[in-house]
Amino acid sequence: MGALDNLEPKSVFHFFEEITQIPHGSDNVQGISNYLVKFAKDRNLEYIQDDTWNVIIFGPASEGYEDKEPVILQGHMDMVAVHDADYDIDMKTQPLKPMTDGKMVWAKGTSLGGDDGIAVAYCLALLDSNTIPHPRLEVVITTNEETGMDGAFAIDLSPLKGRKLINIDSETEGVLLTSCAGGARFYANIPVTKVHRSGISFDIEISGLLGGHSGTEIIKEHGNANILLARVLANVADKFDLSLVNINGGVADNAIPINAKAEVIAPEDIDENAFIGAIQSIEAVVKNELAIKDPDVKFTITKKSKGTFDCFDAKSTKNVYKLILSLPNGVQAMSASVKGLVETSLNLGVVKSNDNTVTLEYAVRSSVDSSKDNLLQKLEFITCAFGAQAQITSSYPGWPFNPDSKLREHMIEVFNKMYGHEPKIEALHAGVECGLFSKKLEGLDCISIGPDMEGVHTTSEKLSVESAARTFEYLCEVLK
Repeated sequence: MGALDNLEPKSVFHFFEEITQIPHGSDNVQGISNYLVKFAKDRNLEYIQDDTWNVIIFGPASEGYEDKEPVILQGHMDMVAVHDADYDIDMKTQPLKPMTDGKMVWAKGTSLGGDDGIAVAYCLALLDSNTIPHPRLEVVITTNEETGMDGAFAIDLSPLKGRKLINIDSETEGVLLTSCAGGARFYANIPVTKVHRSGISFDIEISGLLGGHSGTEIIKEHGNANILLARVLANVADKFDLSLVNINGGVADNAIPINAKAEVIAPEDIDENAFIGAIQSIEAVVKNELAIKDPDVKFTITKKSKGTFDCFDAKSTKNVYKLILSLPNGVQAMSASVKGLVETSLNLGVVKSNDNTVTLEYAVRSSVDSSKDNLLQKLEFITCAFGAQAQITSSYPGWPFNPDSKLREHMIEVFNKMYGHEPKIEALHAGVECGLFSKKLEGLDCISIGPDMEGVHTTSEKLSVESAARTFEYLCEVLK
């Protein structure tokens, strides 16, 4: 018996739980892709699976709907796979453990993958049903959306006949998303010179932060563990003659990092009380700054061992924390046309030590293409001034508002009939694949919807059961 068997709609939560049992973090999608192909084969449905593991499944129209225009339903199969530091799991090979109290669904110790497993579950439930009326369905499930929309870039959409697309990658019920920001990935690769040094090794760790989605939650200004760790190093490295051995933080560029750790070497005669006291003083300042935004931030110093170590030389150590603190981060501009909407932002999601390099990974977003380009240029100039290498990848377009959307009019009308009031019409400071799809299919009319979710891209992720049910009911009525 599955953990979600008693939840309604049964078919939706049945498929959702099946998805949680297949590891499907970004860049680990072959298994979930093959699962979708098997689903189609078992039901004699036409399908396409491409070289990047994207899957398109075609569902025939219900009786009486054969002459209706096809509808494209779209989501992505990958999730941001993160787990609590003290939870022992290999998310590349082991299933999630979904849990529920009847009101919410979450996964023990990990992210849930409701973003965007609920889209996949909705689509499979519709394709599997013989009782839900709908026109021909063209279900498009892409790969690696969370790491740069790679699947949406690669997919061939020419087999699609529909020009109305319902994207199911939003996280607030009762909202019709009608436009979104464009974005890009930025990488700063800092060369590191290694030396041998004798001394005492310490770990400095930042933890306890709330994190969140770097698009939708960047406006909350939660603490960024990578930035805070660099701030600690900037305040103590010179004073106590520290050398970095490694520095690592975050799991994805589009997730605000909740944890970061650096191993440092200090002289054997270091005044440990003064060293620990200095870090505790910085912690007290940060706790005061984040008292409302991130109240549980925690700094931990752990003494490890004496010996001789391979570590960064003094210049490399300084370059790392100085570049992190010199590059911008967070909200850069608010929209002048939409109240409360972030226009331009960036997030230092990952800091990663390699053999002779430290890499900084940023998600850059803006609803104004020129502002995005200007920010990327600024990042490049600052990075190169430090002698590091800059790289820009996965630049994707925004999705502009369509003032003549017939799909939007229809979905507003259906919502009004069902609930007695109109849905909210919103723009989003995050990327959905509608922009790329619109570039590939001329005349495409898109809307994005989804049920209530919270804490996406974190181990606090939860999906509302009642909202998931209502949103599925709404989707079915729209198709009807």
